[in-house]
Amino acid sequence: MASTTKLIIMSDSHGDREVIAQIKRHYQDQADVFFHNGDSELAPTDPVLQDVLVVAGNCDRPGLFPNNMVATIDGLVIAQTHGHLYGINFSWQKLDYWAQQEGADICIYGHLHVPSVEKRGATLFINPGSVSQPRGAVQEKLYVLLTIEESQILVDFYTLDHEPFAHYQFDR
Repeated sequence: MASTTKLIIMSDSHGDREVIAQIKRHYQDQADVFFHNGDSELAPTDPVLQDVLVVAGNCDRPGLFPNNMVATIDGLVIAQTHGHLYGINFSWQKLDYWAQQEGADICIYGHLHVPSVEKRGATLFINPGSVSQPRGAVQEKLYVLLTIEESQILVDFYTLDHEPFAHYQFDR
């Protein structure tokens, strides 16, 4: 039987530690890895960030978290950043180039507070939106459950009530 890997991706909580705790509690026995894509505005020693891969956002104190992380999970290279250092507000070019440099199968980022999922070349780019301050047309506070299966990758956006919001499926 093939294994399934489940990743939780959240971003831009802006000091709302309870929202992180609530998502972690909900998935404590289901998720293999938790990601926070920056602007937690918390200290790295905050217990709520234990067992969470966290990168620095533009609202985090400089030097507390790494700007980028790259991890191999279930055979896929996942590149994580907040996005502000790559000018994601203005262009995909720098973020796309960095993801290619890292050989990323998946690039997760935040900063825009707008949920999106897009395949660009060989890389799947995922922005979970914001768990505290959504922007743009989608005014839901969202996070992503990323499910890696043997032949496909499922990207499911959920509300803070853990209700499905949007579903995407990609071949692995």
